[in-house]
Amino acid sequence: MSKTILLLLIAFLPAFSQQKLVLNTAESTINWKGKMWMSTDSHEGIIHFSSGNMTMDKTGKILSAYFEINMNTIKTLDARPDKDGLAEHLKSEDFFAVKRFPKAYFVTTKIEKSTVPNNYNVQGNLTIKGVIKQVSFALKMIPMQTSTKATAELTLYRSWWGINYKAPDFFSTLKNDLIAEEVPIKLNLIFSK
Repeated sequence: MSKTILLLLIAFLPAFSQQKLVLNTAESTINWKGKMWMSTDSHEGIIHFSSGNMTMDKTGKILSAYFEINMNTIKTLDARPDKDGLAEHLKSEDFFAVKRFPKAYFVTTKIEKSTVPNNYNVQGNLTIKGVIKQVSFALKMIPMQTSTKATAELTLYRSWWGINYKAPDFFSTLKNDLIAEEVPIKLNLIFSK
C-alpha cells in the first residue's frame, strides 16, 4: 500500500511543482497594423482572445502556452463607432473568412530562456484559416503584484495563410491600391496568478 502511494506521489509531483497562469481575456490584446504597399497609408486595430494559459515551473520558467484567438473581435482603432467597414472586410472571404474560421490558435513548441532576465525565445504553431505555420518571437515577462504581464513584437506574412487579396506581385508595380504582405503585431498579455 505504501509503495502505491509513493508511486502516485512521484507520478503527480511535476504537476504540484507547476503553476498555470490563466489569460485575462478582457485586458489582453493583439495589436496589428495593415499598410498599403507603396504609400504610408495604414490602419491599426486589435483582436481579442477567447482563452489562453501559460504553464510555468516552480522557478518561474515558462514550460508551455496555448491561446485561442476570437477572430470575430477584429476591429480597427480609427473606425467610426457605428460602422467599422474595414473590420467587416477583414472578416470576409477576402481575408480571414471568419464565418468558416471563427478562431485562430497558437500553441508553443519550443521555449528557451534568453540571456536577458525575464526574456524568452518562443517558437510555436499559429493556425489561421485552418493553416498551421511556425512563428517565433522574443517574449518579455513582467511580474506584477497580482498578475503577470507579457509583451512581444513580431511580423506575420499574410500569404503564409493564403491571404492574398490585393497582394503585390511582380506584375503589379504600377498599381497604387495594393496591401503590404507584412503585418506587424504587438502582443499585450495579462495573466492572472
